[in-house]
Amino acid sequence: MGAGSEAVGNGKARHPIGVVSERTGLTPDVLRVWERRYGVVEPERSEGGQRLYTDADIERLRLLHLATLAGRSIGQVAELGAAELAELVREDEAERARAPRRAGAPDPGGYVERAMVPVRALDDEGLESVLRRSAAVLGVGPFLERVAAPLFRAIGEEWHAGRLAPAQEHLATVVIRRVLDHVMASFEPAPGAPRLVVATPSGDRHEVGALLVAAAALGEGWDVVYLGADLPASEIAAAARSKGAGAVAVSAVLGADGIDLAGELAELRRALPAHVPVVAGGSGAAGHEAELSDAGVVVVHELAGLGAVLDGLTSGEA
Repeated sequence: MGAGSEAVGNGKARHPIGVVSERTGLTPDVLRVWERRYGVVEPERSEGGQRLYTDADIERLRLLHLATLAGRSIGQVAELGAAELAELVREDEAERARAPRRAGAPDPGGYVERAMVPVRALDDEGLESVLRRSAAVLGVGPFLERVAAPLFRAIGEEWHAGRLAPAQEHLATVVIRRVLDHVMASFEPAPGAPRLVVATPSGDRHEVGALLVAAAALGEGWDVVYLGADLPASEIAAAARSKGAGAVAVSAVLGADGIDLAGELAELRRALPAHVPVVAGGSGAAGHEAELSDAGVVVVHELAGLGAVLDGLTSGEA
């Protein structure tokens, strides 16, 4: 019996959520969301109300996590039986074992460096090939967090430093958007999934960050309404109310001409019901974190676990 585990009634091991999180790699927030929304396992409760999981629960959750890391949404695999799920993960592992040998076993950092080569050469086909291959090898979540997002930042830094021409930056943006559109099309939200409205604020035409947020949220089970770039707060709020959004996410990048980010997002916060959280990401949001926090806007620094952050804000569950 593992540390932190306890035995109950029938003598089988039962594990608290902290142990399950450690063994599966899933955060407690994600575990709760998967249980509530998809019914992936049904943990028992101790007399004090603590969730208690069986060894079989842990193994199922571990396999579900591996299946989602390969690029599937949890909604696509939540209803699979144990044998089907195990077989699917075996197939994914076999494919990943073959793919790095074909691609020279590059690490995620290597993919970013390799992607910058076609960016500088204005080679759109070469860039798209690198990005699609990295998504297939790593799975959607790691691709977004460890390849697409760092590449987007690197391109921005190179452009601001004068080491990339506008044509190179524009070509890279078009290709990254095309690949992200392809990634997003692979997800189908579950019926009744909570809805997230995603946009960039008025004056900010840097769209890739918002696409990364949209793709990450889709991968974590949200039904995303993507509005695109350069929208005033009033329009974002009107769309969120019209679509019954459970949350709104805004991506903001430093350098957007004439943007009063804090003012725009404070207006957005005021225009929405109190129970609809507003989250903001990107370099612009990070640079105004204190002002945005005062306005009731939550600043998110990483794509990883975005869905859990949103679920925690909307559910109020500890």
